[in-house]
Amino acid sequence: MAIYLSFRPVQPFAKIETEELADPAGVRLVRGDGQVVGIHLAENKQVLLLPRLIDEYELPEDLVWMRLRGDDDVLLGRRGLHTGNKPR
Repeated sequence: MAIYLSFRPVQPFAKIETEELADPAGVRLVRGDGQVVGIHLAENKQVLLLPRLIDEYELPEDLVWMRLRGDDDVLLGRRGLHTGNKPR
């Protein structure tokens, strides 16, 4: 299962580009107007590479980890905690 983390907004009609990294393989950077706005990881276990990618590409560490936490909530079905439903 792939994971996509979008951590910066992009203006409508912005030029969007992707860059497939050779090392590590399976990681794709998404750029909008020249800035990295997202990361696509081909496999879930590649989240372990995030500290390296954050340093290497000067990504906003807080936003990247916050976004990963948000995706984790969705995947684990914990939305009920925020909507007033009882947790699972």
